[in-house]
Amino acid sequence: MIIRLLATAAIAVVTAGCAGGSPPPPEPTVPPVESPKGLVGIDPCALLDDSARTDLGFDGGVPGTDELGANCKWTGVHAESAQLTAFTSGNGLAELAEGRDSTTSRVRLMGYPALETFTARGEFCRYDVGVAADQAIVATMRAGEPDSCTALQELLTVVITRLPASD
Repeated sequence: MIIRLLATAAIAVVTAGCAGGSPPPPEPTVPPVESPKGLVGIDPCALLDDSARTDLGFDGGVPGTDELGANCKWTGVHAESAQLTAFTSGNGLAELAEGRDSTTSRVRLMGYPALETFTARGEFCRYDVGVAADQAIVATMRAGEPDSCTALQELLTVVITRLPASD
């Protein structure tokens, strides 16, 4: 009788644990931005002056807009294309991190939290860089030299340095 009661209790405990199920894992959070920069109202094409464009081997940028916001696209000697988008209408890097797949790594660029996505051979790279709680730079490069991520990091170093501080 005691053994039957213990067995029944053990089954009840196991069943109760399964019935409730485990809660879904929390959405990954992104680290806070310690020295916020401002992108609102900035023309992405103006983030590279003539000197920086020449140093990086880019032509004059072509302004545009996509689902993330205002952007600028360059072509050049050391990359097939590069594009910067000012993402200012959402929840910054936290929103861009939602639903990203396992090929995305969390990194820091110049102390700013970022997401890095690239192809194995280095022909394409994308960085989403949180520059304020609600703002991010989305940067992509194709066919950069020596590889797209290295070249894009160089471009982003220039861009982040030029951004004004934000409150």
